[in-house]
Amino acid sequence: MKQIEIKLSRTLKIGVFSLMAFLSTNISYSQDFGADLVSSYVWRGTQFGSGAHIQPYMTLDYENFEAGLWGSFPTTANGGGNELDAYLSYDFGPLALTLTNYTFPGDGGVYSDGESFFDGDYTEISGSTSILGIDLLAGYFTDLEALYIELGFAAGPVDVAIGYGEDQGEAWYANGGNGIVNMSFSGSREIQISDSFALPVFGSFIINPEADTAFLVFGISF
Repeated sequence: MKQIEIKLSRTLKIGVFSLMAFLSTNISYSQDFGADLVSSYVWRGTQFGSGAHIQPYMTLDYENFEAGLWGSFPTTANGGGNELDAYLSYDFGPLALTLTNYTFPGDGGVYSDGESFFDGDYTEISGSTSILGIDLLAGYFTDLEALYIELGFAAGPVDVAIGYGEDQGEAWYANGGNGIVNMSFSGSREIQISDSFALPVFGSFIINPEADTAFLVFGISF
């Protein structure tokens, strides 16, 4: 599995630099950036770090192709849970495929020995689609041999997601086992600040039945 992981990391690295060269031409593309401020960072039923996190992102889009960066950083010095990810995605219409390289820099953006922004052990291949109003996601970490499957749907004003995790190698979702690791119930609204500006806010109640944990998260989008 390590050989496959190295190949995928190199593919992502080549893809990012190829994209930069591609976008340096006169091709028309769109860009976006922003950030969320969340009371705690909970991903797929597991909390990373502690306290509030700022989660910035940047994206570049060309037709059905998207490349982006996403990060999560604690707002306090001892919060922990630093993350900086790069991804490449293509939307085929009925199915979107994404290659994501997850990285976890330490304080000051310094990586531990044997890891860097492009050469970590956390590459995931994922696919997503929607069928009859139900969103489906399946992601597989090649080196960790960890599978995650999630379905989501709207129940009136509430967005519901149920995620199943399975670990074949290292403990990642279910401590080396398998089961329902994420049940989230989310909602969003806009707070009108002025006639021309509204502040998007959102909240989620998250349960991880496998770990017997629960979280209530509040966030603001900028």
